[in-house]
Amino acid sequence: MFKKQYKGDFDSILPDFNFVDNLVQGFRNGSSQNHSKKQGRLVAAVLAICFLVGGGFIASNLNKPIFTIIAFANDNGGECVNIEESARVELPFGKISRGERHSYVDETGKTIYNYDVGFEYGGISVTGDNIFSVTYASETGELRFFDSVMEKQMNDEGKIKVCDFTLPVEVIHPGKDMHAVFENLWNDGYFDHIKNKYFKDKNCDIKDYQVMFSQDEKHKKDGLWLVEISHKFENGYPFMQQGKEVTATFYEELGAKSFDVNWTPWDAINMVSEDGPIDFANLPSENITVKVHFKNGNTMTKQLKLSFNSNGNLIAEVITR
Repeated sequence: MFKKQYKGDFDSILPDFNFVDNLVQGFRNGSSQNHSKKQGRLVAAVLAICFLVGGGFIASNLNKPIFTIIAFANDNGGECVNIEESARVELPFGKISRGERHSYVDETGKTIYNYDVGFEYGGISVTGDNIFSVTYASETGELRFFDSVMEKQMNDEGKIKVCDFTLPVEVIHPGKDMHAVFENLWNDGYFDHIKNKYFKDKNCDIKDYQVMFSQDEKHKKDGLWLVEISHKFENGYPFMQQGKEVTATFYEELGAKSFDVNWTPWDAINMVSEDGPIDFANLPSENITVKVHFKNGNTMTKQLKLSFNSNGNLIAEVITR
């Protein structure tokens, strides 16, 4: 590209043939005054060429797509760390640790020991101009992306939540059979007032919906459940991506937060939970491929390498591909 730009800028300069003839004549006459003037004009012409070439080079580099990978903790007030290339950085999230030791008896009668595992959750993102979308691909961990804009739009259109209401706790006691009890009450007519209010001209088979129970402090104090009935999606909610690869799209209202994804190293967590000595530095490392798509159609890819040190802190370095 540089050669092409150089050739275009150079060819755009039209030579002044009178200037060339006069310059040659000046040298023949040996006139020091004319020589000085002509030499100055020659230097100016050369500088003009350099300016055009240099300007074209700078312009092309200014337009070159660039981005920076950042890391953030979920509970530190939005503070983040830039992960520069060719440098190892300790991240503000990702510290892994061991907690209490527990035991249980398996089906063969053998006592199994394991540990609670602490992991400080956080995520990664990118910053840069004119980014359209970012695709993250993990080798060993799990990525999660929540599209809040899509979720709000679908909710506003009535495609997610059907209704919510409160219910006394004594009607459905806490336990693993709560959903079965709710379904029986639903089919027996206990919730007909809910059906009449929210399910007119709708399918009333509760098996085709998702029922969730929750409580905040006020609900606990009042002895109530908050019950939310939502539509089911065959392959999960479309605004929730989870797995080895996720893609985040830019939203004007979110800005750089459009590209925030969370990461969990399940292999490392499982290894720390197992009984026996552990050196965190020997835990498996992670390689996350970050491919950025720019609005002008260009793409750029970097690889983020994550590993733990002996203290359990998460270390990152970026490799340009």
